[in-house]
Amino acid sequence: MSEVNALADRLFDTILDRYPLDASLMGFDLDHASLVDHSEDAERQYATRLQAIAQAAQRLQPADLSERLTLGIVLHEVRTQSSQIDARQIEFGISGNLRGVLPGTLAFLPRVPVATEEQKAGYLQRLRGLEGFFATMIERHRAGFANGLTPVKHLVEQAIELMDGHLENLDAFDVLDGAREMIDAHVKPAIENYRAFLRNEALPLGRDTEHPGLCWLPGGDEVYRVAVREHTTEDLDPEELHATGLRLIEDLKREFAQYGDDVFDRIRNDVGFRHSSGEEMLEAARTAVAKAEAVAPRWFRTMPDQKCAIEEAPPSVPAHVPPHYFGASEDGSRPGTYFVNTKEPQNRLKIEDEATAYHEAVPGHHFEYSKAALLKDLPVVRRKSPISVFGEGWALYCERLADEMGLYSSDESRLGMLTMDAMRAGRLVVDTGLHAKGWSRQQAVDFLVENTPMALMQIESEVDRYLGEPGQALAYMVGRLKFQELRRKAEAQGRDVRDFHEVVLSQGRLTLALLDEVVDAWLADA
Repeated sequence: MSEVNALADRLFDTILDRYPLDASLMGFDLDHASLVDHSEDAERQYATRLQAIAQAAQRLQPADLSERLTLGIVLHEVRTQSSQIDARQIEFGISGNLRGVLPGTLAFLPRVPVATEEQKAGYLQRLRGLEGFFATMIERHRAGFANGLTPVKHLVEQAIELMDGHLENLDAFDVLDGAREMIDAHVKPAIENYRAFLRNEALPLGRDTEHPGLCWLPGGDEVYRVAVREHTTEDLDPEELHATGLRLIEDLKREFAQYGDDVFDRIRNDVGFRHSSGEEMLEAARTAVAKAEAVAPRWFRTMPDQKCAIEEAPPSVPAHVPPHYFGASEDGSRPGTYFVNTKEPQNRLKIEDEATAYHEAVPGHHFEYSKAALLKDLPVVRRKSPISVFGEGWALYCERLADEMGLYSSDESRLGMLTMDAMRAGRLVVDTGLHAKGWSRQQAVDFLVENTPMALMQIESEVDRYLGEPGQALAYMVGRLKFQELRRKAEAQGRDVRDFHEVVLSQGRLTLALLDEVVDAWLADA
């Protein structure tokens, strides 16, 4: 094994050691009993390990393109992980957002594999460990508050509601014999204690909705710059991102116009556009995925070894969480799965079913994850690196690709594609508006009401998501624009779209700069 690949494996082992719950969810047979230690001491130790890897990386000379890509991913991951520690968002980032530390832990803990005796014992130990986990989080929050890093009051209220929901649904954690005792003795008191902290300490200090963005916090402008770089892999100017979003919104308005002046009102208010049952949602997902699978060979060289599974989201996932994809586990025990959240179907637009399926399942995340799983000669960090701008950019690209593939079955379904496009373009405007330009929450809501056909409830949920995870929403459109730019470059040289798709998915997840390098090398190889 080369020194570069050995260092990449060292980094990935370090990340798995730091995030044992994620390791279990991915299917690695490692530590099945621990949760993440978010104490400052543990973070300092992790930062020291990352710095040692960065120093080792600087001394290496890659031998070829593959090693350059690997070294680039190593340096990106080290910088990203280190920046997350420095930004201290864990201290003030209280919300109900599923991608947040606490909401994600509570949602995904009941989904870890419990097939072996070791996994079963580990799950029970993790339930026991929630008390210490929550206590550490409270300690970190208090430290942040003391330094002026306060949460958004509105998001604290949502976190309290989330805790209430988990207290009402403790059965979601009861996945094996012995769990009930741990739930009553440790899980329930841990959640109750954290809820009391939120109510009594966090809520009174919360920022109002006039000042919800990072720019209102000490050092917030730099924290946002770091978040933009983390999620887009580029040092992009928030003002330029804002302007790009405005331009895209105007372009989309012209596309919407062909469906009539009242199209926004119809999408928002026509009850026929909304679901009536969870089974209807599941059937729509199955139909869309089957249709995409049938025509995919005309657009892709490599087909997944396994079909995408389609299931209801489990009880631990709250109703506001949108449909989502979960990649196949490393040990093969779980296939790549598209989870359809069938809770509150009346709040889900039928017209978005197809675009969502093409994004989350086929050919979106499922094709990308499945292709990465075949790249066994690459270091694991190349296949598993959580680079949002690549994964979400690809999936959003696939929503438009599906239009070329003839997959949208009606004008209404194509309207669903445009609706989701408007949301992603709006994200560039609203995320930067909130965190760089000092917008109020209501300004963000008003912009999306005026410029997208999303329902008010969905708009408010989206804005709160951007507040809960600054910068992440930028990844979708920034990434898609890059995939579209590179495809135009390939087509200008007469390259087959199937070959383009093969090339961009052939190296695992990449930063935008590394993706440029891969495509340029391919195009130069006449």
